Amino acid sequence: MASSQQSQHRPSSGAWNPQDDQQLLTARMQGLNWNQIRDQYFPSKTPNACRKRHERLMERRGADDWDTRKMQILAKEYMSMRKEIWSGLATRTGEKWSVVEAKCMSNGLKNLQSAARAASRRDRLETGASITGQESSPYLDSQRLTTDMGVESLVHRTNGARI
Repeated sequence: MASSQQSQHRPSSGAWNPQDDQQLLTARMQGLNWNQIRDQYFPSKTPNACRKRHERLMERRGADDWDTRKMQILAKEYMSMRKEIWSGLATRTGEKWSVVEAKCMSNGLKNLQSAARAASRRDRLETGASITGQESSPYLDSQRLTTDMGVESLVHRTNGARI
């Protein structure tokens, strides 16, 4: 049975290196299809692996290709609609939109994601505790959220302790 499981899985075709990436982009610009690219340049990879790698490279290239003009357009559009962007979150947290914007921008995405995970863990623990009769999570009580808690405490909580 182990041999039948092994035969179902292809051996790894190896990691892509920068030279492979350049060859893949060049071959695709020449109009080759994925089967031709595999046959001519990457016989150990599948046509689908070539296609997926090309998609990732193109997405990354687009994300990294922010020249001054593109950034200026983004900045102009952001400034024209920033109140609209932040108002909904401000309403949910009971803070002014400008405070929410400043807190989110100064903390950065990774810190906000980490704080949100910590709040979710806390919610799960407190929700479990509420079944036994203890206090429920302030994040789940919309009245407490707008009156007792603001962005400051949401962002700066880690395992229930303010930092």
